[in-house]
Amino acid sequence: MDKSTNEKFKAFTNKFFATKNITDSYKDVQWGSTESQKIRFQYICKLFEKDQSNDITLLDVGCGLGHLYDFILEKNYNNIRYSGLDIQKDFIEFAKKKHPEGNFMNKSLFELDADKHYDYLVASGTFSVTVPNENMKIFLEESVEKMFALCNKGIAFNLLTTRMPSEYIGTTETHFNPVEILDMCFKLTNRINLYHSYKPNDFTILMYK
Repeated sequence: MDKSTNEKFKAFTNKFFATKNITDSYKDVQWGSTESQKIRFQYICKLFEKDQSNDITLLDVGCGLGHLYDFILEKNYNNIRYSGLDIQKDFIEFAKKKHPEGNFMNKSLFELDADKHYDYLVASGTFSVTVPNENMKIFLEESVEKMFALCNKGIAFNLLTTRMPSEYIGTTETHFNPVEILDMCFKLTNRINLYHSYKPNDFTILMYK
């Protein structure tokens, strides 16, 4: 992604998620409910839940307030060494205070060093908000390519699906055709899982090296 486009995405994201009073709830990060957060986290964590390795490194792209880290601790994934990444500075500062043992970074995915790798990278809800006058499919493709380049083992991300009744598709949200996204992912690897049954408006893709 070129620098000017990256700066535009950062500016929009900061404005979109700006809040004067962080309550550490799903509302701060504009999810529908705590339950919808957790079911998505459940499928995101399928990426690494069977990995019994010690000291697994994980980067959460668009980590918000660190709610995925809360979920990981709740589920006792004791072999995960978590890092969180988010453009919204207030979210990162809050997450640092909540989890001082965690590693939280206030920058975009495209500002990460190319030689900094993690075993797994995940993104939950990161690609759901539409940035005006931008091609969100290109943004997604560039993001997935970047995530896959930075992983040692695999990546996972969830998206809103077009395979749902049209009246539920919002104007500020980006919905993706799962078949088209699968074709995109197969350019990088043939080791792919797709889950499209856990919610009517959402799907999760796991990609492995």
